[in-house]
Amino acid sequence: MISFSTFTQWECTFNTQGYDSYLSLTQEAADFTTVEEYDYIIIGGGTTGCPLAATLSEKFSVLLLERGGVATSDILYENRSLNPLLYANHDDSPAQNFISEDGVLNTRGRVLGGSSMINFGFYSRANDYFYENSGIEWDMSAVESAYAWVENSIVTRTDGLGKWQASVFNALLEAGVGPDNGFTLDHVQGTKIGGSTFDDSGRRHGAVELLSKANPAYLKVVVHAIVDRVIFSTSKSLAAVGVTYHDSQGKHHVVRLRRGGEVILSAGAIGSHNFCY
Repeated sequence: MISFSTFTQWECTFNTQGYDSYLSLTQEAADFTTVEEYDYIIIGGGTTGCPLAATLSEKFSVLLLERGGVATSDILYENRSLNPLLYANHDDSPAQNFISEDGVLNTRGRVLGGSSMINFGFYSRANDYFYENSGIEWDMSAVESAYAWVENSIVTRTDGLGKWQASVFNALLEAGVGPDNGFTLDHVQGTKIGGSTFDDSGRRHGAVELLSKANPAYLKVVVHAIVDRVIFSTSKSLAAVGVTYHDSQGKHHVVRLRRGGEVILSAGAIGSHNFCY
């Protein structure tokens, strides 16, 4: 089976215990060899892929493939938050520039943790309108639990605003963008103070840290693994049975699913659709 994945936006209170323990799960694609079959192969280790891998690993074997590498200190601190955009290239930078079909220059993440590792860290829950009009019957108690799980892991509820943030906040109110909602994680009309994925010391906490909550016995994370295609069965009941990818040295690899397993496309709104042609 093959499926697409999405994950709601989030804010959280950062837990300082073991935030980088995910590094012990991570291997370079050029060094990774396996004959194991997996219940789930997730393509894309970004803001959706990381929490999916962590939660699925509670009961299932998971292989997470990410085309980028592991974040360095150049993008982990608030005073360097412009670095990903300033130094983006076409090779292996954490941020990758692209131009949309209508000619707009934009940037997407190319690093374990995805765009949560290159953005400016503002966090807000999704608009209730989305849940009410998406055509999906949401279990809102499960949604609330998911929010709490993320928010208790990586989002900081700041005690006060810096000079720049305070200036923007006051300017919006003076311009009539009301009401003043104060601090809230909810998506509301008007001006508000939201959560941040930068803690009060200025350290970034992206989606990658949710991997630290995974079951290490059931999860493997492979970076610099560029997926080439999804492999489908040749039987009448068409289903995904594995993927092929190549590493940073150009060597190709094949990984396979267990019977009844799933390939999950979690490479973003742009990357996921590349596998549908």
